[in-house]
Amino acid sequence: MSPVTRSPRGGAAAPLVGALGDLIEDLVVELGGPIRPRTDTEAVITRRRGGSAANVAVAAVLAGGRGRFLGNVGGDHLADSLLAGLTSAGVEAVVTRSGRTGTVIAVIDADGERSLLTDRGSAGELAELPAGALDGLGVLHVPAYAFGVEPLGGTARRALTEAHRAGILTSVDASAVPVIEQMGPEGFRRMLMETTPDVLLCNEDEARALGVEEPPLGVGLTIVKRGPEPALILVGDGPVEEVPAREVTGVVDTTGAGDAFAAGALVALGSGRSPRQAVELGHLLGAAAVSVAGALAGTESVPGVT
Repeated sequence: MSPVTRSPRGGAAAPLVGALGDLIEDLVVELGGPIRPRTDTEAVITRRRGGSAANVAVAAVLAGGRGRFLGNVGGDHLADSLLAGLTSAGVEAVVTRSGRTGTVIAVIDADGERSLLTDRGSAGELAELPAGALDGLGVLHVPAYAFGVEPLGGTARRALTEAHRAGILTSVDASAVPVIEQMGPEGFRRMLMETTPDVLLCNEDEARALGVEEPPLGVGLTIVKRGPEPALILVGDGPVEEVPAREVTGVVDTTGAGDAFAAGALVALGSGRSPRQAVELGHLLGAAAVSVAGALAGTESVPGVT
């Protein structure tokens, strides 16, 4: 069923966007110079909330919707703090708890080059959805990172199928080319055919890896994010429509920009707006995200959100 024909659930004015996946800590290390082996290297080190799904849930609130995070989080004090941050941002958390919280360390050198060290902790241990996870949702969104580890991957597939059958708008973000490579392009396309999400979000590199110009992906609406260039909308096998991006001066950090874009687009679609209007709201949230350091914290004001 095409996403433009689904009726918004939970009230068109404020759709509840559920995002299934990771809530982790981002540790950002900005080096003051080359790393000096066996001695000290000066750096600025910042702790932030991370996880694509958590970022989407927070940005959904800023986009004028409501957000719910779904996943497994650590049974430690770090997870307590991260969950408190979600609550402060107006996000519901429907979670199971076990193991330890994951961390991604981003090392940024003097030239701005970013290297990532990833430890997802127990985020992949979600064996089944918590009770009531889908209740009241207008949208269920799954970043493809969720499919890269079990049992979370199987849970994500079942959640998409169950939500779709319940009439909830469903969405998958391709997340990153390495995710597609891990599953294999055919494996990723097979997952889309099996779970039939209403919306697929991807960037140009991911679109190229998937071959989204070949229509039978089992997806009603595909949105290709292109940074400062116009985004592309493909509805079924219809013509491609371009939607210009918003001009942004003084980009601070692109971390979480794709998640913010996804949240804006999904809030709009969940409110019954057109794909073009969805991309326009996505651009608005994406522009807000690149104007601050790190992913949107949930305390920002986003001009233009109604």
